[in-house]
Amino acid sequence: MKPQRWRAADGTRLTLRPMLKSDAPLLKESLGQLSRESRRNRFFSAIREFSDETVHRLTHFDTSTEFALVVVRPEKGKEIPLAGGRFVDCGDGRRCEFSLLIGDAWQGQRIGHRILRTLIREAARRGLSQMEGNVLADNRAMLKLARAHGFMVDDSSDEAGVKLVTFDLPRPAPRIWPRLFRKLLKFGRK
Repeated sequence: MKPQRWRAADGTRLTLRPMLKSDAPLLKESLGQLSRESRRNRFFSAIREFSDETVHRLTHFDTSTEFALVVVRPEKGKEIPLAGGRFVDCGDGRRCEFSLLIGDAWQGQRIGHRILRTLIREAARRGLSQMEGNVLADNRAMLKLARAHGFMVDDSSDEAGVKLVTFDLPRPAPRIWPRLFRKLLKFGRK
């Protein structure tokens, strides 16, 4: 995936790119600045402190079964994480579970839309057919975002106070033209 660059409404330069292992120290710092509500909405509990082990798990993962993105802004030669998203293949070859987290100061600026669109595109590219996620029933912003992207919202059968959001991923466009073009070129050389 190529990084996506744009400017926020206040002119801040932002970049959406894949998560790197080297993001761990600054990611831990950014997670530590989240409000209690943002922590609860993402992790379903108001985590007081993020352990090195938790941050390691977020930044060190198997890229064949997970895809993680981070939105960063430049500050004094560093890339400061301010939002992120990921999906994890459920292991059945067709479904994945996604999650998003937007830093408090950056909520409401359509960053979640950009992240979710990119997650959907990558999951479809990988041949998955459904994306799902668990959202606290009182997390109105996330439910609104999910609905805006066509997710169905239902009560979770696993937990009270949790909604299950699901989306049927688009099928990747057949790559027949590049294949056909290569065959024609090969045929023409004979």
